[in-house]
Amino acid sequence: MTSRRNILKGAGAAGLASLAGCLGGEEEEYTRPVEIDFDDWPPEEYEDGLHAWNWYGEWNEWGAEAFAEEYDISSYETEVYATPSDWFTNVQSNPDNHGIDHVGLNTEWIHRANEEDALEPIPVDELPNVDVADQYIDLHRDLFWSDDGVGGVYGIPHAIVLGPVVLYNTNEIEDPPESIDILWDEEFADEISMMAHLSGFLCEVGALYTGQDPNDPDDFEEIREVLEQQRDLVFNYADEHETQMQLLMSGDAALGTHTDGRAFRAMYNHGADVDWFIPEEGTLVSPNEVAIPTGGPHPVTSTMYTDFLFSDEGMEKLVETTVYRPPMENEAFTDGEFGDTIREKWDDEWEKEGDAEDFIDDLVITEDELDRSYHSWPRSDDVIERYDEIWTDITAG
Repeated sequence: MTSRRNILKGAGAAGLASLAGCLGGEEEEYTRPVEIDFDDWPPEEYEDGLHAWNWYGEWNEWGAEAFAEEYDISSYETEVYATPSDWFTNVQSNPDNHGIDHVGLNTEWIHRANEEDALEPIPVDELPNVDVADQYIDLHRDLFWSDDGVGGVYGIPHAIVLGPVVLYNTNEIEDPPESIDILWDEEFADEISMMAHLSGFLCEVGALYTGQDPNDPDDFEEIREVLEQQRDLVFNYADEHETQMQLLMSGDAALGTHTDGRAFRAMYNHGADVDWFIPEEGTLVSPNEVAIPTGGPHPVTSTMYTDFLFSDEGMEKLVETTVYRPPMENEAFTDGEFGDTIREKWDDEWEKEGDAEDFIDDLVITEDELDRSYHSWPRSDDVIERYDEIWTDITAG
């Protein structure tokens, strides 16, 4: 990967010198995403490099390669990681020289990164391909908006994930009651694996079980108590997505928690004998976002890459490679062109398992499901700290 801050594409040497100064050893001007001139898009001048980290590895790899080919980028790298703390630790330890242009994260990590001024606002209203449904972008506008430059949000939802939801192996369990109570059923002692990669994900289950708002619980001790009671039934606290999915697919775990996206992967990529449900007590609507770290070496190119990922082809590739839910209205899946694309490509081109209509039904989030669900934010520092304490005690015990 090139270490120079700006090696601009699309202009001659004279143009480069006039924009960025001397092309020798001096560091060139840093253009923040919200300061890009959007009168012409895409920009004629941009950096020759991209270093993108994302836990959606295959989608990110496709995106970087296709983007580099489209815009003649000679140097690009992608990294895959399990949790956002991996890239965030890198940014923290090297704030001016971390070398990361583009990251995937969730809403909690937008908050954590913003606490340290580690993200650039992205000019969402200036990017022609970005068209996120209001119910998913409005919260970001309220909580993570910056008026700098043309204005922008600190992260843009690219996938909408429901979780925690209950997954179960259909060879082990038939027609379970769709309540979170099943995770405390002694009938399944030593057959339950709980997803615990994040403190919030585990503690949210306890909050839902006790009828509390997961974002603003009023009795942390009750959450701790019920999770301690459940611990005798749990044989595994999973700290990694793939392992948890494999346990449920194999039947080593009869049931447990995960995200709906991982249920989709098990069912439609692997044809596994699993199913899932949103508990009647509710779940959380948890966007996965893309963001641009402050101080990255290629800010203009990274902004262009963001827009590229939200193109029609980019959203199709998201579904093909991840079978996660794009941030669209339900009608886009059931009656729109996007749904038609899923139906057309499902069997022969994408080689998915199961029926495309079943997948489309799974993508739809009904009004009733939304009404009994919570957004994954806002959440105070106190809630984060208390959840961290409970999570540490439960998983270590």
